[in-house]
Amino acid sequence: MPQIRGTFSQLHDNTDRKVWVMLGKNLKELPDIWKKYTKVEDSSRQTEISINVVGFGDVPEKPEGAPYSTDLLRPGFQKSVTHTEFGLGFEATKTALEDDRYDQLKKYAMWLAFSAGYVQEGRAANLFNNGFSTETTADGLAAFNTAHVLAGTGSTFRNRPSTDVDLSWNALRDGIIDLETEQRHDSGQLVSTVQELVLLVPPQLEMLADRIVNSNGLPGSADNDRNSIKSRRDIKIVVNKRLTDADAWFLLASNKDMHGCRAYERIPLEQEEPMTDARTKNRLYTVRFRMSWYWQHPYQAWGTAGA
Repeated sequence: MPQIRGTFSQLHDNTDRKVWVMLGKNLKELPDIWKKYTKVEDSSRQTEISINVVGFGDVPEKPEGAPYSTDLLRPGFQKSVTHTEFGLGFEATKTALEDDRYDQLKKYAMWLAFSAGYVQEGRAANLFNNGFSTETTADGLAAFNTAHVLAGTGSTFRNRPSTDVDLSWNALRDGIIDLETEQRHDSGQLVSTVQELVLLVPPQLEMLADRIVNSNGLPGSADNDRNSIKSRRDIKIVVNKRLTDADAWFLLASNKDMHGCRAYERIPLEQEEPMTDARTKNRLYTVRFRMSWYWQHPYQAWGTAGA
């Protein structure tokens, strides 16, 4: 449907009035919060396939003069991703553009970019909103699960508590312990300790998260103990408004290469040159991008849906 004068007559009539736009001076669009913790890679293909490698097992004892035991590198789980195309157009009649008294129709680029950015933020947040159900990692299980499978040994590990818990100092401590003791390579060995973490929370948990992470003393205690979470880990709090569960919270390695929260940018956000309809002279403005968001693997990520 083209934008005609009748759909927004206040922009072009002869009555004096002040027209204001909330987006810009008064209200700012959401920044790219998701890019703070998501590894974004370029893609030159319609579909991307990634596979992890199962390393060697433990090195056994070798008696003097005895032959060496041998081991093999093996393929692990595989994840395939097909990119999704997004696009939106704004069509305006030549007459409406001519009579655009307040130059509001000419701000199409701002509004198209705002809509595109909002969708990208939401799609990225859905990796966590649906991370306990439909968003799966390469092993075919929900991203946050109590029974992820190690490809090399068949044993399981968890990156979600056996009973979901609300955010608290004790719960955050237990999440850190899980990252220490549950995270293993597919061949079964424990992986390195993560010292720098992202605590991802919805707005409802922002102040509580700050109190837990940044208090010098033990929060909510009359004891004079120091806050060991603050002193032993470097935790950055990230608040995402597109998280839909007010109780859910997540831990990720700050190093984006270590966790499996990923995105591919097949075609970045682009606004092509306006097109003119030869018959009507209507002008069409478009925005388009092709991207995908996915969980590659469950390592160095931990989450709970809250109690």
